Amino acid sequence: MNKKELRAFEKLVLETIKSKGEGGLTYGELTMAIARTRKEKQALSETLKSLLLSGAILKDSKRYRVQQQTTKIKDIPKQSTTPARLITGKFDATSLARDRSFAFVRTEERDYFVDGEDTLNAFHGDLVQIELKRGGEYGDRAIIVKILERANSEIPGSITKMYNRWIFVPSNHKIHKWFEITDIGDAKSNQIVIMQVQNWGIQQEGKYPYGKIVEVLGPSDDPEIQLLSVIRQYNLPLSFPDEVLEEAKNISPEISQAETKRRLDLRHLLTFTIDPISAKDFDDAISLEYSGDNVILWVHIADVSHYVGIHSKIYKEASIRGNSFYFPKKVIPMLPEAISNELCSLRPDEDKLCISVKTVFNSKGKIQKQSIHESIVCSKHRLSYEEVDELFENKSTKLPAEVIESLQSARKLSKQLSRHRLNQGYIFFDLPDILYHYDDNGFMRKMALEEETESHKLIENFMLVANEYVAKQLSEKAKTSIYRIHEDPDQNKIEEMANILSYYGIPFIEEKNLNKSIQALLNSLPNEDYHRVFDRIILRSMKKAQYSVRHIRHFGLSMEDYTHFTSPIRRLCDLVIHHLCKIHLLGSSNEKIEYDQLKHWSSVASEQELEADSAERDIQRIYNNAFMKEKIGEEFTGIVISANSSGLIISINEIPVTAILKKEEFKGGNWQYISQEMRFVNRNTGYSYQLLDHVIVKIIEVSDDIYLKLDNTKDAHIHPPLPKIARKKIKIDAKAKPKKSDYKRKIQRKRVRK
Repeated sequence: MNKKELRAFEKLVLETIKSKGEGGLTYGELTMAIARTRKEKQALSETLKSLLLSGAILKDSKRYRVQQQTTKIKDIPKQSTTPARLITGKFDATSLARDRSFAFVRTEERDYFVDGEDTLNAFHGDLVQIELKRGGEYGDRAIIVKILERANSEIPGSITKMYNRWIFVPSNHKIHKWFEITDIGDAKSNQIVIMQVQNWGIQQEGKYPYGKIVEVLGPSDDPEIQLLSVIRQYNLPLSFPDEVLEEAKNISPEISQAETKRRLDLRHLLTFTIDPISAKDFDDAISLEYSGDNVILWVHIADVSHYVGIHSKIYKEASIRGNSFYFPKKVIPMLPEAISNELCSLRPDEDKLCISVKTVFNSKGKIQKQSIHESIVCSKHRLSYEEVDELFENKSTKLPAEVIESLQSARKLSKQLSRHRLNQGYIFFDLPDILYHYDDNGFMRKMALEEETESHKLIENFMLVANEYVAKQLSEKAKTSIYRIHEDPDQNKIEEMANILSYYGIPFIEEKNLNKSIQALLNSLPNEDYHRVFDRIILRSMKKAQYSVRHIRHFGLSMEDYTHFTSPIRRLCDLVIHHLCKIHLLGSSNEKIEYDQLKHWSSVASEQELEADSAERDIQRIYNNAFMKEKIGEEFTGIVISANSSGLIISINEIPVTAILKKEEFKGGNWQYISQEMRFVNRNTGYSYQLLDHVIVKIIEVSDDIYLKLDNTKDAHIHPPLPKIARKKIKIDAKAKPKKSDYKRKIQRKRVRK
């Protein structure tokens, strides 16, 4: 078997042992279940040795059992006589897919811990009903009592033949079990197929789920087919219902005289948009005016709510989609293109209906007065970020003089706003996205990081002004609104982050103002390598922002009131906020939106945002892998940015991808992973692999991920010099008397000798 087949076989062995629970299986029972041929028996023996060595399983009285996690759950208190509280939520099998023995159910209020034995036959994304069981170190613990709705009845994946049976392997790694196939149809190996689930299995009885192949998408190594697989995996709609398209088609593009008359006419202003060069939907534009020493900033946002009422078919479809999905070379929009790219897009020299926020700043960039208006606007210029940055970098430009003057004033104001935001505790992470470059035939030829330039920051600052103002006004004048919230970090997460950083010589001094403390921490990182590694670790210590009817401050922005108002073409929240503005701030709508409806829409917006993030990550992985398959055997340099019990995560220097150096590729054997320090130490020699290490590696395999091995040179692995405080800490630790179960620490700072 090759490496991919061995990993697949290893997963099968684990799943088979897990299916028997605490009773486990003997070697004979395992061979009867999954290893009929001599080759499969040999693979089983090797796999069992590997799993025993890694600690994933244990052997007791000739029976193989799954190793329990080191973190034990406290005993469940005895049930009271009162009826159990049942809660509905979504099943998250991410942990199970990573061979852990637990999962979570996500609800609007909080997440609930579920032991792997208490999940019934739930799969990732399923809507489930849970019964709470108090106690446990993970907080409230739950048992799944009912599957209410399946996330998928048809699943994309591939088929493979093992022990004379066809097995379906889902493309979505979070679908934590494989399926037996009753009918493969015309499918073959090395194809992406769609399986229709016929039975979801019974975990308690050790019965595998099964289904039949109903569609063949195409070759598994074709990135376009893989993109289609992800779209099918997330049930993303490739087209709009006919009635939605018909409704959009029947909207008149003409602006009536009565509508023009009742709005604030701002067509005289020098207005322009600044967007990516490839953008087709322009939902925001800006204008600047001057009054003495004061600067007046206008932020104009396309008035999508004028055309998309909350009872329309278009709105109903948008409230299901939640947001637009952006993939390389493909966009799945929230609204039909007749609206997003034409009717509501602020294209040059076209009169458009907008909702405009007016902000008056003094000469120091402090807000003096703000107001909101229904307006009519005409953009004069469509600018790209690249054009604006060229101007700011003093490069030659063909922009008109009046635009240059306005941009320079905007630049000055943006810098003032940046200083104000930093002073109030705004936390900035420089984590750029990947840009894909294609040739004339549509093939990817280059990958690069998208930098957040001064022009990006300018637009961000101005949109923040509008978003914050609208949130403040709605918090005062509306009984309920939707907010963009970012809860304060969990103290345990902060402590875990601080412990990891302390090993690498980075002190975290937590004061009363946590925002300022994290700002100081980020500013204390000594060089770019430290930012590449620790920005992500610091970010992961925080909670994820979400949409909510709860009025909670946004921690990362350090704002008491915040919402999303500036992108109604591509985000459901923004479209809802526009309707709320017309009801409560502008008085131009008599609609009534109830609390429960707002709560539902905020939940949809949050869930779909998570789906978009997850889908975009999956697509990015597919495109990265397709690009790196051509690099197998090539040599690269990199830096260790993360680690887990399986190995090291390497960020490649030459190409913006991450890859895996598995523990099995380490030299010398007998490696122990220390999670508190995110490093591996050889128990025999004391030699270590840890964060910040520089490596020279070769690509050896590209399958579900990118896999590496160390180059066979003396400089293939180097510990860079650590700050003095880190060296001092390591020296103290090395002198400490070891425990019986510990090992003698020998910290090498010299280069590896091969």
